[in-house]
Amino acid sequence: MTIQKSVISDLPKITSCHINAFPNALSSKLGKRFCNKMLSWYIISDRGTMFHAEENGFIVGYVGGIVGKQPGLPGAATSITQFSFSQFILSFLYRPWLIFHPENLNRYQFIFKNLKLKLGLIKKQKVQPATLQFSSRWGLVVIGVNPIYQGKGIGSELLKEFEQSAKNDGVKEVTLSVKKTNSQAISAYKKNGWKTNQEDNVSLTMHKTL
Repeated sequence: MTIQKSVISDLPKITSCHINAFPNALSSKLGKRFCNKMLSWYIISDRGTMFHAEENGFIVGYVGGIVGKQPGLPGAATSITQFSFSQFILSFLYRPWLIFHPENLNRYQFIFKNLKLKLGLIKKQKVQPATLQFSSRWGLVVIGVNPIYQGKGIGSELLKEFEQSAKNDGVKEVTLSVKKTNSQAISAYKKNGWKTNQEDNVSLTMHKTL
């Protein structure tokens, strides 16, 4: 098995891995075209980063993150939503019943905010100049492993690659947010040296010093 930096030509296989890893996620339900568009942000955007694990030409896992080099920019959720918004709407036109998917029911305010942002009804936040207090960091956004290959340490290897690449980029800390109900992921992060920063009723914010 090898772990390598993802490029555009890897997207079809990464999309298949994503759908296999998260079959019930809204993104998977919206179809391959939407997943392909959404995941391409990590490769196309200069604020994204993605690596994948490959075995015999088959992508068995992947990890995607956001690179924070400047304060005042939108987070990963807003950036990716804006990037893939047209395909997001188009996919709903073909699958209108997904409007009632649990992930949507929990984030209508977020969707409406992004719609207004896309239509120019909300002014984009001005980018703030870097300050002495600001330090670059990488944020882990998504990590998925094909169910057939889970339990073989692939997720940990992807985490190590993500962390090492961040360190090579001069970053001293990596962060992530995870739902409190995802006990398996939380356990894996803790096992790999991640610590809890803060928590609310829904999620944990975790970090690791490099």
